[in-house]
Amino acid sequence: MVYAEVAMSNEEVIRLTNLLAAAIKFSNVTQREVERKLGLSSGSLSRLFSGGIELKVKHILDICGVIGFPPERFFQAAYPAHKEAGRPEDQRLQRLLEQLYPAPPEGQPAAEQPQTPPAPTQDDVEKMVMSAMAKFFSGLSGGKS
Repeated sequence: MVYAEVAMSNEEVIRLTNLLAAAIKFSNVTQREVERKLGLSSGSLSRLFSGGIELKVKHILDICGVIGFPPERFFQAAYPAHKEAGRPEDQRLQRLLEQLYPAPPEGQPAAEQPQTPPAPTQDDVEKMVMSAMAKFFSGLSGGKS
């Protein structure tokens, strides 16, 4: 494997880790609740999200199960076939995730990428989370949004 492929792989792991952290935030399940339900020690998710623990597919599947986010929807949000394809709530969630965790500019080396995205205001986050998750979870339960 050449260096460019390794850098791309690391960038994708960071992006998926950020998306997973956002999915937990949007689910209204705390990190501590996720850790408890998965039998993880306190702080395990913080170490996972900071890069101290290597992200594995099992982490994504287990966490998605705990927060009620189907894994296939997580990967569809992470890798949409077409930006405009899918259910309306999936499109809204994808746009929200892209706003919170934008993809790095093409060609920018991994070392120059910011480690964390600029933080939206508390009010912005509350509005986005409430709207996106209400629509997402009402779609899972068969309710109308």
